[in-house]
Amino acid sequence: MILARRHLLSLLAATAALPTLAQAPQDPVDEIIHPRASHFPFGPLDAQWRIHVGLPDAPPPPQGYSAILSLDGRKTFPQFWQHREARAAKAPVILFAIGYEGAIRRWRDLTSRSMKPVQPILFYRAAPADRLTGGREAFLSMIADQLLPELARRYPLNRKDMTIYGHSLGGLFVLHALFTRPHLFARYVAADPSVWWNAGESQREAQAFAGGVAAAGGIVDPAIPVMIAQAGRARQGHPHDPTSLIRILSQIRGIETLYRSYPQENHGSLMAPSTMDALDLHLRK
Repeated sequence: MILARRHLLSLLAATAALPTLAQAPQDPVDEIIHPRASHFPFGPLDAQWRIHVGLPDAPPPPQGYSAILSLDGRKTFPQFWQHREARAAKAPVILFAIGYEGAIRRWRDLTSRSMKPVQPILFYRAAPADRLTGGREAFLSMIADQLLPELARRYPLNRKDMTIYGHSLGGLFVLHALFTRPHLFARYVAADPSVWWNAGESQREAQAFAGGVAAAGGIVDPAIPVMIAQAGRARQGHPHDPTSLIRILSQIRGIETLYRSYPQENHGSLMAPSTMDALDLHLRK
């Protein structure tokens, strides 16, 4: 059940939770082999991304296709493809996903620079020592300034009707994109976002974003739906739990905060129902 603001705070107060981890889901998902599914390399030759494309079985409307862009494309693209084909086969929605050619660089692309807190913090978790971090600003700029224009050049797109989806570190990135470029996408979906990163950095960003909205007139216009999906049960006050961040977002006028709770799912298995939720949000079901 998707919960709007009037139901959100009471649900958060009633739930108790499990921590959110940052690794990508481990369950294998088959690659989509279909005439309308393809991919192409994008970026510099020594560090290319794989851009997955899923064309719809429908002609573009006059304003162009709407689109869903997902991160961790090797896992998320098949999920979105299967949901769209099963639930909205004739919908004029094109699917895009960003994956990788060769080396996996997701920690670098999806995070700010890892920083250790000056004072010890309970449940603090550092990035693995062998992972490069700190490339999210460059990655976000690549999406905004290079990838989206290239996609609009290749396909008839309605740039005003796009949804971005991320899971785990991808969800952390989606939140950062919301806070720094709120109208780059029409809708933002973060599934089990890694809110523990840098000792709650996303919560501090949310507070700064709320302050900026207040200073600029007190409302986000046009309104932006923001969906946060969570596996397990909420445990308020735990650094791996997004409920404090959800509380901040729910108080911002013009941010339509939608909380999707899946107590029966774990961090990895959440991807399947949360991609379905994202598709339904995109289709306004």
